[in-house]
Amino acid sequence: MDSQHKISSSSRIIAKNLLELGAVQLDPGFGFIWASGIKSPIYCDNRKINSDVGVRKIVVQAFVDLIMNEFPNVEIIAGVATGGIPLGILIADKMNLPFIYVRQAPKEHGLMKQVEGNYHPGNKIVLIEDLISTGGSSLKAIEGLREQKLDVLSLISIMTYGFEVAAELFEKEDVNQWSLCNLDTIVDVAYEMDKISINDKEVLLEFKNAH
Repeated sequence: MDSQHKISSSSRIIAKNLLELGAVQLDPGFGFIWASGIKSPIYCDNRKINSDVGVRKIVVQAFVDLIMNEFPNVEIIAGVATGGIPLGILIADKMNLPFIYVRQAPKEHGLMKQVEGNYHPGNKIVLIEDLISTGGSSLKAIEGLREQKLDVLSLISIMTYGFEVAAELFEKEDVNQWSLCNLDTIVDVAYEMDKISINDKEVLLEFKNAH
């Protein structure tokens, strides 16, 4: 299997919209600190997409087009809690498909479910994620679906940083990964929009290649 993530044909349109919306912010001075403690020159907040009707429609349609072209036999759309739930529901609605969601771990009370919704073993699933960095949290969700005997056709994110550590993890676990956009495209489009300099481009790509 190809260890590299696959990118949608609408990646440049998505990149432009994410940058204009401020869902993706760039700081070559490494002014962002992720929850993991990593100092980063990029910060991605795709929750802003939910609040902007125009961008939201563009992103949902890009997901639908990709899924229909690559996975026409999909039976259920799933979303990773919590970031993949809002857009996942909209995608499922537009495709007239059922929707379920999956946590990174089972609940510790009630029915102790990791996967919520109605499904049957063998159902073909496309899993929606908002952002992929190292891939660990997405893999936990995939494992939860697989434990329920669901057939995960693909993991599709809005954005991926394109880290090699994620590519290697997904290859090892036989995960087919697509994304609407990636850091390489964001950098190219940001440069064309005069948001960053040529030196800034090098800093951002070096950050990606270091992971």
